[in-house]
Order: sequence, then C-alpha cells, then structure tokens
Amino acid sequence: MMEARAGSLLALMASLGLLACGGEDRHFKASEESVPTVMAPAEQEASRDIPRDAWPDAWFKAPSKASEIGLTSFKQSPLLDAQVAAGELPPVAERLPDDPIVVVPINEIGRYGGTARLFWAGEQLLNVPEGTLRPGPQLQLALPNFAERYEYSNDSKTLTIFLRPGHKWSDGHPVTADDFVFWFDHVQMNKSLTPVVSPRFKGARIEKNDEQSFSYHFPQAMPLFIMHLAHNSSHLSLPAHFMRRYHPSFTDQAQLEREAEELGLQDWRTYFTAVSNTRDLLVFFKPVQTAYMVVDKTSTRIRLRRNPYYPKVDPAGNQLPYIDFLEVQKVDSAEIMAAKASTGQVDFAGRQFKTSDIPLFKRFEKENDYSVYLWPRPYGSDVALMVNMTHPDDKLRSIFQDVRFRRALSLAINRDEVNAIAYYGQAVPRQLTVVESSRYFEPEFASAYAEYDPQRAMALLDEMGIVDRDGDGRRDHTDGSSLEITLEYTIGETPKQITVDLVTAHWREVGVHINLKQISGALQGIRTKGGHMNMSIWHADRNTDILFPIEPFWYVPMHTGQEVTQWPEWSRWYRSDGARGMEPPPEVKQLIAWWEVLRRTTDVEERIRMGKNILRSQSENLWVLGVLGQGPHPVIVSDRLRNVPIDGYWGWDSRWSWPYYPETWYLQQD
Repeated sequence: MMEARAGSLLALMASLGLLACGGEDRHFKASEESVPTVMAPAEQEASRDIPRDAWPDAWFKAPSKASEIGLTSFKQSPLLDAQVAAGELPPVAERLPDDPIVVVPINEIGRYGGTARLFWAGEQLLNVPEGTLRPGPQLQLALPNFAERYEYSNDSKTLTIFLRPGHKWSDGHPVTADDFVFWFDHVQMNKSLTPVVSPRFKGARIEKNDEQSFSYHFPQAMPLFIMHLAHNSSHLSLPAHFMRRYHPSFTDQAQLEREAEELGLQDWRTYFTAVSNTRDLLVFFKPVQTAYMVVDKTSTRIRLRRNPYYPKVDPAGNQLPYIDFLEVQKVDSAEIMAAKASTGQVDFAGRQFKTSDIPLFKRFEKENDYSVYLWPRPYGSDVALMVNMTHPDDKLRSIFQDVRFRRALSLAINRDEVNAIAYYGQAVPRQLTVVESSRYFEPEFASAYAEYDPQRAMALLDEMGIVDRDGDGRRDHTDGSSLEITLEYTIGETPKQITVDLVTAHWREVGVHINLKQISGALQGIRTKGGHMNMSIWHADRNTDILFPIEPFWYVPMHTGQEVTQWPEWSRWYRSDGARGMEPPPEVKQLIAWWEVLRRTTDVEERIRMGKNILRSQSENLWVLGVLGQGPHPVIVSDRLRNVPIDGYWGWDSRWSWPYYPETWYLQQD
C-alpha cells in the first residue's frame, strides 16, 4: 500500500513538473543554487543553503539611524492624518523615537494602505513579537533592534542594555527600564506567576541604571545571552504603567480577586495572564511594541490596526509598517487552511502547512494569483530518530547504548528514497548536525554513517549477536527472546508520518521490526519525562548559530522536554547536579564539559572548537539519527504582497518571518 501511495504521489509530482525543476521555476531554483563556501565540490550539489547575497547587505549590520543618513523629516500613513488633524495623535515626528532606526526594504520603498489577509496562528508572521535584539537573515548575528546597543562587563557576568530614547508603547507612553524590571521582578521572580524560574535566570537579578538602561547580573558568565535576546526577547518586558493595575504588588489583591470572579476567571493570576496576553479572547487592549495592535476580536476573527507609535522608518522617512490593517481568520484545521490558501484567500501564510501541500499549492498558484516560495527549514534533520539510551529495561538499554546498533539503524536508511518520495528531491540527505551555514559545521559531520549500506548494517547487528534465532525473519535478543521495540511519535510540522513509514520499512529489510504507535504531543511529554519510550522522533531545530550554542538539545543532555527522548535520565542527572537520574558514561560527561566551556567562554575560537568537539562526538556516536535536513517548506505569497524575500529560512530558529523585516512588506493597490 505504501508503494502504491508513493507511486501515485510521484506521478502527480511529475505531472506538475516538480521532479525536474527547470530554470523557469525560480522558487525551486533559488534553493538549488545556494552553495556555502565551506563545502567541498563533491558536497556542493547536495546543499540547500541560502547565499548571503540573497538579502540586502544592510540586513547584516546594526541598522542606521535617521541622523546617520540625513533624514530630517518623516511621513505617515494617510490613515493617521485625520487623527493627527483632530488632535487625537501628535505629529509623526513626535511619535517616533528621538532618532529612529531605518529599515531597508529588500526591493523598493513601499506604499501605504490596504488590509492583509492572514490565518490565525499566522498573524505573528506580519506582526512579529519583537524584542531588544533581532537575528540576522542567516541566523548567525544578534543585531540591535529596540535596544540601541548592549555592553558586557564583569567578565561577561553583567549585560547592560541601552534602550532607544523616545521609543514608545502603542499608547504613547515611553518604553523605559521600568518595563523590563517589572517583568523580571514581578513576573519571572514571582512564584505565584512563575513557580519554576527559567534556568537562564536562576540566580540572576536585574538592576535599573537610569530610564534608558538596565543590567542583567548573572552568577556566571553569560556571553551568549544575547542570542536569547535576538531569538525571542519580546516576553522579557511588559508595559509597567499599564500592568501594575493588575498585579497585587501594586493593587489590592482582594480587589483583583473580585474583578477576576466578575469576569469568570479563576483568580488574580488568571486575570493577570489574560490581561497580558493579547491573543486572549478577553481584550484589555494592553499597549504593545509590535507593528500592529488588536482593535477587535471574536472567536473566529481578529482585526489589527497599525501601531501609530511603531518606532521604525524606511530610507525615505516613511513610518513603518506600510500595511494599515491585518484581518485574521481562524480556520479549524490544517487541511482547510491549505485548501483556502490554494484558492487565493490569504496574502501570506506558512504556519501549519506541510511539505506534502506543495503539489496542491503549485497546481493552483497561477490561476489564483499567488506564488509558492520554498523556504528551507533550518533543521539539522526534519525528522530526528531517537532510541532511549536510559531505558529502564536492562536488555533494551544495553542494545540502545551500543553504538553499533545506532550505526546499523542509520546505515539501513535509504535517504535518497525518502527524499524522492517525501520531499520531491528538494531536501538534503544527511546525518544530524548543524546547518551548512553554521560556523560549527564540517562536511564529515553531515555524512557520518549517512550512506545507504544495508549489508554493513546487517553485519553490525550480527556482530552484536542480535540475530534471527527462530527463523521468523525478525532479529531477537542475544538470549533468544523476541526483540520488541515500539516507536511512539506525534506528527506535525515536518513529514513525520511518511518518513516513519519509509524508515521502519528499511529497518525491516535488515531484520529490525519496529512497532509504530502514534500518540498526542501531551502524552509524548509525559512519556518522555517518565523515560518510558523505546524510541521516538521530533524535528531537530536549534541547529543554527542563533540557537545551537545555547540550546544544544540533541547533542548534550541539558534538556528534559518532550522533544528530546534519547537520554532523559542522563539529562535529569545533569540538571539536578547528580541528585537524580542516572549517571552518564564518561563520553557523555565529556559532552557536558565541552558545553560548559562553550557557553561561558568569551574566546570565539575556543567556543567554535568546543562546538565542533560536541558535533564530532555526535557524528561518531550518533546520539540521534538524522534522515534529511533543510526540507522545503511552502510559503504562500499573494501577487499583491510585495517586498517579501524569495529566499528565507522557515522554522523556530528564524521565528519564521522575523529576520526578513515583514514591517517593510506592502500591498500593491489596484
């Protein structure tokens, strides 16, 4: 049945011209031509990396300020003219920071106006939750954003952030250090709101220096904390002038409890969370720093209007964003979302789409006035396969900890077949490691045990004594008992189901039979924490330079979430300083030691050396098995939406559209 499905899919792909992508299809061709300089010629054609010149050079630098390019006057959307004329808003120059930053669009100066159509869960693609710093387009740099600059001191134990003077919340109130102190002291360090402090803030404190600057003080060196800020720092501040009204440190708790009850909320904590969450159905109109602010919300739709105090301008002095409104539609399922997108009912979308949606989108793009951009997912492997090396069963644990077993499983995978069937030949067969653009990448890390060699795989299994002892075609334990392995998994985001189907078929060909059991994400989290799963999968994000050094989930036992299932007890041991869990073997302790150096050192060369040590260990030990990386993700762009880059990375590391300045995208008006 699987072969029949594959045959029909390949036929469909051929009919749509998806198997041999010629020069006329720029969306496939763009990724094929992307070749990083670190790769040898033999590996070049397998790369799907994006070259630096795909984006403006200005995107790789700290943004210029208006004064630096001679801007002295500013313009605004006509939508705001009436409000300014009526005295409801001050002039645009007074709403902007003292010296606003200038964002260079990828193609051209945009035009004001229009309403962009989006899907729920996709509104943040144009209304990005921004923070003090931002990532560069290749996901390597931490660039200034709402912060003017940052400065380390005290051997990298102190990080000082300098805010831009005159930057304001969407209600016109100044953004100050108080907003960051409020969140840190009264949310992160409040046990009622945050029972478990984030590990990165354990033992830390914050200090207000003046209205425009504050400092984080850490108990140890944190030279890579700026990567956290670049990736996802929007939640590290709240409008203190607004939120104090809903916090018992500033407002009588009994009053808050009464108000919560009147709203049908459980207690003041639920009340506070609802107020601070702009996506909650209860709309309190909390001030924001995003490009848009919510003006109306129902259970099926959200309407957002441009933020009149958004702090950025383009090189012509036009206040950003260009688009006036976002109309966000809630859609009940990913399938309906894909169907609506294929009929041209959205201006920009990508969240919830799947690689398998590409044929549908390509078929209708011309007649329904949109284009399909294929942005590679910056994942070390779209599907990461993990065996539980700390499994409570002695026999399974012994097999899983034997590197020969993991190597055999990897060698038995026909990655080219998975690529052809599940990815239309557009992904990169590889072992799990960082992406090619990473400064930590070495070609041999990606090729380690990634060739298809079932004979060698069977020889390794035979060498282990895992052979078929009863003639039923299935390999058994060394004591003759049946080898029963169950792979529990949850699907979503990447082609997990078809990959699991194909890979386990490859394993059956070498005598390893795997039982498949699809479970919910919530159950996977529970099963992971209990350490009960034999095998599982996830998509291996956090493999770019923004996240690999600070969250090497797949390579170091430093995390205990539902994603990472290969060593839960070793992770528990490390995170509890040896008080709980299972003591890891020396080679795993070495991973921890290397990472401790990597995350604390200020010597860049030493940091890269430690990172490569960790990745070399992965290539030799295969702590996690990779299949294919940088898979193509379909991004729908309507023909009327302009300034959207043809090339970009799509996934958690990039926060989807975040590095590509969606505030500069605009709608071509009829």
